[in-house]
Amino acid sequence: MENNMYQFVLNMWVFGKVTETQVNNYTTKGFITEQEAQQILATPQDDQ
Repeated sequence: MENNMYQFVLNMWVFGKVTETQVNNYTTKGFITEQEAQQILATPQDDQ
């Protein structure tokens, strides 16, 4: 089963609601893995 927090943070990233620092902080807090954070940060953000 996919991590629901990963999907949530990914969506927030795509829509520009979180910064790179915030995504990395989610790994420190254990909400997502380092690998998931790298995947999120590699995903293009929506330019709206």
